[in-house]
Amino acid sequence: MTRKRLVLGVLLLTLTFSLSWVGGVFAATGLVQMVDKYGNITLDILTEVLLNEGFEFGDILMIEVGTHNVEAPFVTAYSDVNTGSVLVRGPGGVASNPAMLAINMGNFSTTYEVKEGDPVKLTLLEKEGYLAEWTIRQLKRTNNREDYASDEIFANFRGVNFGNMAPGVYYRSSSPVNNELHRAAYADNFMAEAKIKTVINLADSHEELEGYFQKDDFNSPYYKSLYDQGQVIFLSMGVDFKAPEFQSKLKQGLLFMVANPSPYLVHCNEGKDRAGFVAALLEALMGATIAEIKEDYMITYSNYYGVEYGSEQYEKIADSNILESLRDIAGLPKDADLSEVNLVQAAENYLLKIGLTAEQIETLKIQLAKPLTPAA
Repeated sequence: MTRKRLVLGVLLLTLTFSLSWVGGVFAATGLVQMVDKYGNITLDILTEVLLNEGFEFGDILMIEVGTHNVEAPFVTAYSDVNTGSVLVRGPGGVASNPAMLAINMGNFSTTYEVKEGDPVKLTLLEKEGYLAEWTIRQLKRTNNREDYASDEIFANFRGVNFGNMAPGVYYRSSSPVNNELHRAAYADNFMAEAKIKTVINLADSHEELEGYFQKDDFNSPYYKSLYDQGQVIFLSMGVDFKAPEFQSKLKQGLLFMVANPSPYLVHCNEGKDRAGFVAALLEALMGATIAEIKEDYMITYSNYYGVEYGSEQYEKIADSNILESLRDIAGLPKDADLSEVNLVQAAENYLLKIGLTAEQIETLKIQLAKPLTPAA
């Protein structure tokens, strides 16, 4: 027996999935092993089994789950597909990671009514059907400080002051408290330098925040001081921007801003997706142009992945992520033209839709436009 067959035999004994040829097409069946808080599905099928048996990144697969048949590319990262698109993910391309089903900036579990223990079947639909697109989207980064040009770039920390936003009032960054990416202490130092007074934590729950404080590598004293003063709201938001739960929690976060003083910091984990959406919404509200919103969003991709400004990769990522988010804010269909959109009005309408009053929106605009006093 070859080593490959021996390994496969052991896996077949220890996992519940099975592999078969159906009508000359390779298929893999298994069970939903876990549903995470974002609605992403972890399967009991290892990525290496799919790779060993003929699936390749860039192939298009058919997902059969419950009553649903869904086409999706086999890729390595959420950003390999457009916002709102389904993917079969081999996380990071690491063979030992279980395969996943997800929607980029969406909730696979609720969309397709999937729960733990449900059977899933993956079938090869089109060989290399997504390969060209997948290749251009490949992004690589490290979590080592020495690989970055500055502490600011490493922490993805920056002020946002487009349109009528006053300098020094609004900041965004990677997490200053969750040290999973080894950036927390750097972001915390910049928070202190910026004299942040109010934090909107989009990613974590109260319990998760308390857990970070207890870890051996916790080194974010400024963040902890604001937390102790009641100046941090923790929203534990998902990544489905269209979900009522996301919009309800966004309303809570914005009302917390209205009720508390600047400077503000809005962060998630990477400071990329949820923080990027909120920044874009508020930039639009304050009169920023499409180009300014796009460039601010893409700074994160330059910081983390070295994506070159104006390159084909840059434009493709921007169009499928931040520009698609602006279309959602404006209530436009996918790929619609944004050039004639009144972004201020679109942002105001969006905020009214999620439950803010006209008076609260006006207060928010005043606070974001109000210059800091020298003593602040």
